[in-house]
Amino acid sequence: MDIRPVLLNFRFPYRNTQNNHSDYSHYSVPVMKNSLNSDIFVKNNPSFSAIKSAAGFRNLAENEAIHCIYCGRPMFVEKVLTRLKSRGVFSGTIKNFVQEIFPYLEYLHPSEKQFFKKVTLMTFDYPQITLTEAIKKMYPRAHNELLKEQQPILKEISDLGKNLPYGWKTKLKNLLKISRYRLTEKPYIPDEFSGKEFTYKIKRLYDTISDDVIAKRIAKLAEPLTHPVFKKTDEQPAEKFVKKILTLTDSMNTQSQNLTKSELQILLLKRIQDYANILKRRDIIMLCESGIKTIRREPVTIQFSNKSFKYDLHEVLENMPDLELTKKLFQAADRLPNSKNSVNAFITKHEKAAADTIGYNMLRPSIVTIEHMHPKSQGGANELYNFALACERDNNTRSNQDMKEFIRPFDIKKQKNYFKEIMREVKNKNIDEKTAKKMLKTFINESGRDISI
Repeated sequence: MDIRPVLLNFRFPYRNTQNNHSDYSHYSVPVMKNSLNSDIFVKNNPSFSAIKSAAGFRNLAENEAIHCIYCGRPMFVEKVLTRLKSRGVFSGTIKNFVQEIFPYLEYLHPSEKQFFKKVTLMTFDYPQITLTEAIKKMYPRAHNELLKEQQPILKEISDLGKNLPYGWKTKLKNLLKISRYRLTEKPYIPDEFSGKEFTYKIKRLYDTISDDVIAKRIAKLAEPLTHPVFKKTDEQPAEKFVKKILTLTDSMNTQSQNLTKSELQILLLKRIQDYANILKRRDIIMLCESGIKTIRREPVTIQFSNKSFKYDLHEVLENMPDLELTKKLFQAADRLPNSKNSVNAFITKHEKAAADTIGYNMLRPSIVTIEHMHPKSQGGANELYNFALACERDNNTRSNQDMKEFIRPFDIKKQKNYFKEIMREVKNKNIDEKTAKKMLKTFINESGRDISI
């Protein structure tokens, strides 16, 4: 099938900077601290294992019979991505990639859809290049465009920071200085290595690793890097913890008594790097190299990351007495373009990524997940009546947010269609009628939207 006429006439939505789901109208420091602890560097991918006896509901996800309760997009199960990856669709030529992915066009979210359009247009001139090579061709222009989007917001944060008390002002100035190095890709010496950030990045790459055994070993090696002992400058790690790391890294011949915390971190990173070399994963190799240089206090080039910036901003503003000013700073940071709402951010983020990672991440937001309508963290039941099907993007973006606030930008027609699909499956005997009615009642209570089906 020749898809060029379709793609050339297809209208892709522009990034809407006004349509962000964060609402600080109920802002308080404890809420932000909780979100920092639970959300910033934690991959949230809800599992279908919670559904014990509702095989019919699971089958709806398998058969793509239900659209996302929020955005209304069709969704697929993760094994679709696994199958595409194992067939070499992501790592092959972009011509083959476009042909294979085109049937999933309507599943894609806006920035991912814009990226797919760019790749499709590139097939006219470079049909045999890979996604990695395509990103490299797109990168210079995307990076410059992204800087134009970021700089006014960072200037706003800088101007707001002038009103901070002395201690907080100094810390914010230092954060903005580091951010400038990252934005312009200039080498600098970071204050410290963040095991939490490193492990988060490894988790995001986990599903893109072709060898399952090696993927599990890498995840196991990254796990100890988040241990609190590495954050405590005066505390020496326990002998048992040291031996665990030596066992993990196959370094039992090393004298454990004289090892510093930095040497333990480097042992873990070098072992991860060994596995990355086997896989020929340049992105993981460079991530480890950057970590090792940071630990050794050597200059390193680190790409700017929204998530890292917000995490650091939370630490900078901890216990800041002026809550209104703190609120304004967080609101400004929340407007920074990211890979969810800017195709330039998506391209820039993947400049050093492997082809499997690029293709996987383009489709990942459309994976079907279990959404707890009343959040589990707030006492929501792990029962079918409290479940809805939502794409990973919307599920993770909502997190523990009040559904009334989160659902505000979404068209009520999407939820009406969702429950019409649910009721259709009641007729098909896939969902119990009593349970379906209870689902609808839970949704109405949580969302404040009265839906008549």
